Amino acid sequence: MSALLALADDLTGALEVGAKFAGRGIPSLVTTSSHPTAHPVEVIDIESRHLSQEASATAVTAFADTPARIIYLKTDSTLRGNIAAELQALARARPESTIAYMPAYPALGRTVKDGVLYVYGIPVHRTAFAADPLDPVTDSSIRRLVRDVSRCTVHDGETDADVARATAAALADPHCRIIAGPASVAAEIAAQFAQPRAPAPTHWPRIRKCLIVNGSLHEVSVGQMAFAEAHGCLSTSATAGWRILHLPIPAATRPLEIAAATGRLVLQCLSETELDAVMVFGGDTAFGILKALGCPPLEPIGEVVTGVPVSRVLNRNLYFITKAGGFGDESLIPAAKQLLHAND
Repeated sequence: MSALLALADDLTGALEVGAKFAGRGIPSLVTTSSHPTAHPVEVIDIESRHLSQEASATAVTAFADTPARIIYLKTDSTLRGNIAAELQALARARPESTIAYMPAYPALGRTVKDGVLYVYGIPVHRTAFAADPLDPVTDSSIRRLVRDVSRCTVHDGETDADVARATAAALADPHCRIIAGPASVAAEIAAQFAQPRAPAPTHWPRIRKCLIVNGSLHEVSVGQMAFAEAHGCLSTSATAGWRILHLPIPAATRPLEIAAATGRLVLQCLSETELDAVMVFGGDTAFGILKALGCPPLEPIGEVVTGVPVSRVLNRNLYFITKAGGFGDESLIPAAKQLLHAND
């Protein structure tokens, strides 16, 4: 029995969770379906972000009876996806358990006060996440979001310490076997599981040749790419070590079709060029690439920068570096490259 089963609605979130545990020396495996594993933490990307509420609830229910000490639902830090439907599905499947939901991720500017989610002090429905082309956020009230979810407690959080206290209390509660929240919560669960061991230093792979794919339209990712290119960290040149993949896909193409087409382009690049890694921005694009590779299991190593997990693609000599579209400051790519490209 795994100590923890984590369910995530997209691939970048699943890998972020796995990396939190790997960073604490707790091996994790990220898959798109349940696999027999000796890893104490199993993370399943159920790809429910863009499903209907009914379909996402069904996807969660399919794994709700998996033997595990804790079921952790990794939720989007900006309330995208079918959070309420998935929590309600877990509540029905595990009627003996209460639910603790900690939506804050203070390290990335996501705070919760009086049940309202703020991104760097602005209610989330007034930020760029309101214009998400597939999952626009229209309400910042988490309590309204989960009002129909049975036995669910929403915890405020404005600091990392707030998240740590709420997570520790949930883990200590014998009636609570369902915990939900963004990867900040995964980090605190990992810290509790790892005690009293301190995290060991992460040995990063040396990434000399990396293909960078930005599948996100979010202004944060666009700005990160522009900053890195302006500072000479990336190039569109075919001979560059860290190379930007140009996506010659018609603008009118639907987002999920773009993700699938991008996956085929990356697979072609891998067949033509020897690469150490692929760095991907955006969960849909990351999944499109993984699907093109045949959905192999992934083994997270850790986060090279907060919110940027590095994972080993099993059965391939390749690393996957991923990030959700709206995470990080403009210097994220140079910071990651400094640790990975120069690593010996």
